[in-house]
Amino acid sequence: MTLSGHKEAVSAVVWSDIGELCTASWDHTIRLWDAEQGGIKTEIVGNKSFFDADWSPINRTLITASADRHVRLYDPRSKEGSLVKTTFTSHTQWVQSVRWSTTDEHLFISGAYDQQVKLWDTRSSKRALFDLTGHEDKVLCCDWSEPSLMVSGGADDTVRIFKAKNVPAT
Repeated sequence: MTLSGHKEAVSAVVWSDIGELCTASWDHTIRLWDAEQGGIKTEIVGNKSFFDADWSPINRTLITASADRHVRLYDPRSKEGSLVKTTFTSHTQWVQSVRWSTTDEHLFISGAYDQQVKLWDTRSSKRALFDLTGHEDKVLCCDWSEPSLMVSGGADDTVRIFKAKNVPAT
């Protein structure tokens, strides 16, 4: 099966439910797809290119990384008001990558062109909990699939590993 419809590069794809995919694109859209039928269920239009997106099966929301230095939290199920529930602003340049914690519904990380990885709590959008430093060039990717370790890769040709406090190693 091929899912067609984006008008520019697809920059993120993640399973958002059984039989449902979420894609983000440089065409300023996020799409939720019915992977069994092959059609678009929902389209969310943003104001900038999306570079990354991640779905949390714990809280059933989506976070996105954009060219406007913001991370946004979307609730695609919302029937009232905006689908954007919170905007997180602390990066000073493009946000390239975002990943949810696999064990805490409130925590996620973001990596950006400002050489920073930031640890966020969704209950406090004004500033990140921690700035995880060390990269000497753009942060291009990050992951938090191992609950006790956050990892990032950068244009400085390095991978940085950060230990999450108060999380037992698995």
